[in-house]
Amino acid sequence: MSESVPASQVSAVLAWAARLSAGPAGTVETAAYLTAKAAVLERIAADRAAGGWTPGDVAAARQAAARARESADAAALLAAAALLAAAGITAMKED
Repeated sequence: MSESVPASQVSAVLAWAARLSAGPAGTVETAAYLTAKAAVLERIAADRAAGGWTPGDVAAARQAAARARESADAAALLAAAALLAAAGITAMKED
């Protein structure tokens, strides 16, 4: 594991995943978890690129980070939509 991504951060994300899988989670918490996961994977990918890992390993890390970021972005949109719906906002007005 990379020195610039502390094991404690990876452990925290894994523990968060375990909590989410243990029971129902809201869209906001899921989006926050996925964003944290994507950030850790992006840092790992950057560290691998800077650390002289093989091109295949770097590419795999970057792909995992990109997929995690896509999931995080989608979850954030769902969370925002849920919050807007809860507030009774169903359409945006144009000026």
